[in-house]
Amino acid sequence: MSEYDEVVASFNLERLDDNRFRSRSPQFGWRRIYGGLLLSHGLRAAQMTMDDPQRNPHSVHGYFLRPGLIDQPLELQVERLLDGRSIANRRVTILQGGKPAFCLQASFRKPGSGLLHHPAMPDADPPEELPDETEIAALYASVLPAGAQKYLAREKVFELRPVNHQLFVHPDPDRPESSLTWARLRTTQQPAGDMSWALLAYLSDMTVLNGSLHPHGRNFFDADITMASLDHALWVHNPPDFSDWLLMSHEAMGNEAGMGLGRLSLFNRTGTLTASVAQQGFIKINNA
Repeated sequence: MSEYDEVVASFNLERLDDNRFRSRSPQFGWRRIYGGLLLSHGLRAAQMTMDDPQRNPHSVHGYFLRPGLIDQPLELQVERLLDGRSIANRRVTILQGGKPAFCLQASFRKPGSGLLHHPAMPDADPPEELPDETEIAALYASVLPAGAQKYLAREKVFELRPVNHQLFVHPDPDRPESSLTWARLRTTQQPAGDMSWALLAYLSDMTVLNGSLHPHGRNFFDADITMASLDHALWVHNPPDFSDWLLMSHEAMGNEAGMGLGRLSLFNRTGTLTASVAQQGFIKINNA
C-alpha cells in the first residue's frame, strides 16, 4: 500500500459515539506522529459531526501540546460549540494515553458570494521542467545529511518540486524564488470531496515553518537545527485542485527568543488562492 493510500485510509475514523472517534497513525518509520496528520484527523472528526454536508471548513486553528506516539491509538473528542444558520463551530481534543496531544477549533460555512480579492500568484517555472526530490537528493548527496536524503527519496503523500533546487538546499534571503515550491498528490486517483479538506490540512503543515529560516540562509535539512511546531492556523479561501500542481509561497514573519513564525500562501495552478497558513514553533540551534 502506498503512503498516500495509508494516509487516506487513516482518515476513515472509527466512530465510538456521536462525538467521539478513534484513529491511528500510519507507520512510516517516524519517531513521532507528523503534525499534519493530527491536524487532518482533528478536522475529519469535526467534519463527521456536521449535519449539513454543504458546510465546508473556512478556518482551522490548532495547538500541538505533546508529541504524538506512532504506536498508540488516538482518541478524538468533539465539542459542538455552534450550529448557527451560517456558521458551525467545533472544538476537537485529540488524546493519547488519556492526555491531550493536540487541540483544534474549526469553523464551517456554506459556499457563498461577495467581495472578491486575492493576491497574484508569484511567477514560477512550470513544475514539469524542475527536478523532483529524488533527483535533488542525488544532486546534493555530498552535502545533505543522511536523514534529509532519506526524506527526499521517500514517496510521500505529496511530491514537492522547489522552483530553484539550489536555493531549496542553500536558501538565499535576497532571492525570493527560494520560497517557492510546487506540490501535487502522488497519485492519479482524486480524493472524494470531503477528503480534500483533510488532505489540504495535511499539506499545510509540511513546510510552512521552514520559511522562517530563509532570512538566515538555513533550512530544516541542516543537522544542527531542531524545530517543533506549537500552533497552526489555516484559512481556506477556495477548494484545492488536487488534479494538478499547487504552488506554495513561503514567507518569514519573524524570529525571536528561539521562536519562528512562518506564513504560507497556497495557490491552484490557475492562480487562484486556495489557502493561507501561519505557524509558530520552536527553532533551536543545537550547541549554540
